[in-house]
Amino acid sequence: MMTHITALRNTLPKKLPAIAMAALIPVFITACSSQPKGTLPLAVSSIKSIDQQLAEAEKLSYPERASLTLEITRELINKDPARTQKILKQMPYEQLPKRIQAELAVQQAQIAQINHQDWAIFEWLDREAVIISNDTYINAQTHILKALAYSRFGEYQASLDEWLLAGPYLTEAEREPHYDSFWQTLLHVPAERLNNLYKQEKSQKLKGWLALALIYQSGRSLDQQLTGLEQWKRDWASHPAHQYLPRDFEALKSSSAERPDKIAVLLPLSGRLGKVGEAVRDGMLASHYEAMNKNEPLPELQFYNTQSGNINDLASKAIDEGAQLIIGPLNKSRVKELNTDITNRIPVLALNYLDDTPNQPSPAGTPIPPSSHRTGLYQFGLSAEDEAIMAAERAQLDGHRTAIIITPNTEWGKKINTTFKAKWLELGGEIVGSGEFDAKTQFSSLAGWLLHTDQSEARHRQLNRLLGEQLGFQARRRQDVDMVLIGANPQEARQLKPALAYQYAGNVPVYATSSAFSGTTNTNQDQDMDGIRAPIMPWLIPGTSSQLEQQINTLWKQSRGQLGTLYALGADAYKLYPRLQQLSSLQGSQLQGLTGSLSITPNGKVHRELSWQIFRNGRLTPLPIVKPKIAESQLSGKNRAIKPALTNNPALYALDAQSQ
Repeated sequence: MMTHITALRNTLPKKLPAIAMAALIPVFITACSSQPKGTLPLAVSSIKSIDQQLAEAEKLSYPERASLTLEITRELINKDPARTQKILKQMPYEQLPKRIQAELAVQQAQIAQINHQDWAIFEWLDREAVIISNDTYINAQTHILKALAYSRFGEYQASLDEWLLAGPYLTEAEREPHYDSFWQTLLHVPAERLNNLYKQEKSQKLKGWLALALIYQSGRSLDQQLTGLEQWKRDWASHPAHQYLPRDFEALKSSSAERPDKIAVLLPLSGRLGKVGEAVRDGMLASHYEAMNKNEPLPELQFYNTQSGNINDLASKAIDEGAQLIIGPLNKSRVKELNTDITNRIPVLALNYLDDTPNQPSPAGTPIPPSSHRTGLYQFGLSAEDEAIMAAERAQLDGHRTAIIITPNTEWGKKINTTFKAKWLELGGEIVGSGEFDAKTQFSSLAGWLLHTDQSEARHRQLNRLLGEQLGFQARRRQDVDMVLIGANPQEARQLKPALAYQYAGNVPVYATSSAFSGTTNTNQDQDMDGIRAPIMPWLIPGTSSQLEQQINTLWKQSRGQLGTLYALGADAYKLYPRLQQLSSLQGSQLQGLTGSLSITPNGKVHRELSWQIFRNGRLTPLPIVKPKIAESQLSGKNRAIKPALTNNPALYALDAQSQ
């Protein structure tokens, strides 16, 4: 297991004095492929081919051969990473001097980054030869690679630590190519940490970055941010972070002054979706009352029932009655029915999506193609498809490549399956099995079919018939599966995980959508889900409830049940309305909401960043960075059951599980 503390245990005591001397100058890093400084200067003639250079290296003995080979692979690594990897694998790491071991480890980590094997970056860079190295290039690249990897895992404070540790080893020119990476890290670090750094920092350049990041922190109104940005421009006239300032201050000032005084809320308040609409409405009212207690400007809220009638007629009526912003509708079909005449007249914050296109944030400086984009329309919802995308991305970060998908035979389940599969294949993964279940499904049989243990048992029965005797036997599952995605509610998830363990897959990592968690900690029941990983919104994470969430739970007891997340959706929709222009114009700005860390993509979709959690002893805990294929028994005390030999009787398995 790799944690922030583990990663820095040996580096901080040794290197922080150097950082203090260098005044913790900012680290925006050189690209890992830039011409390095250090102990292995490139001495290879560019006239000779790579093959000729390698042939010359082969004539030498170790360690000279390794030293020259690493000089060559430094040049080759970005041109042909696959070939570089083959060359590096042939080098006898344990037999090399520490100096060369450190260089080899850094290059292996660079290959791991190229191959999207972020867990392997830590595995290579936490080796003794790297930790004790006093080489400038080795130290710089080590902290750069770790900072980038931590950021991809969402461990932004650990990422910032690595940027700071890399600072003394880099020149200003080497930082410039990675300004974007450093800036994105700063945007995700809590304000308290940024404030503390700012107070302690002596480097004026780093103070400039910290000051700008603090202005972008959530909780400030747009006019407060604009005032702060204009002051920052005056204070830091020649700072390199000027490229992250909004381009059109005047347009933003104008939108800041146009805060709506009357909002029309379009929700189903009767009929089949009446309870759903009421939950969203009450969540909005809770945020409204919170704003009132804080003496914030309050708009008039007018609610319209969308149960019947034409949605465009209803929206037009709301506009004629003075609405300056519409929140809703909630149904996807109603959102699709909204015509452009409405969104051209006033902004609309829809509580669903026009289509199922994932809400991906834009990489710094990279425009997003306008998918389902409509001027004046913002789209915000609790999309299960987004969570399927998150599961694919996290599983890939964790080093997995082959997956099985298990989802219900419903429209929702099919969307989860299709979305995960598309993203998984896009990331270079492989789907080796897919199964659906319904109310009549025996989960153990489904798992056995997907894992091919049923085929193993069939072969055993055939051998018994042929030989006329009972052979000692234990079934084997297929070995080409290194992760499972499940789309399930809590009751289904509690059956699926033990069923997988019953079919010898208790050590295969299982990823799920947040639907697997009931929202209430129940250690007795949820121990059956130990080892399941899921992206969880703040509303559902035990022990982290905000004052607003506590008020909602007090006022509406039903908010603690299945409709709870809809209260969170309504509360966040209200918090979003005055910040729509702010979040869409100041890319990088975020709002810490009950449904996640919220930002708005260039195509008007609200992106939710969630926290990855894992069930341990029936409780949700933060998911650490772990090496792929680690046994689940190392993460939890449950799901270690061994299937009894020569039996298909689930009752025996249940008795065996109870005895553990």
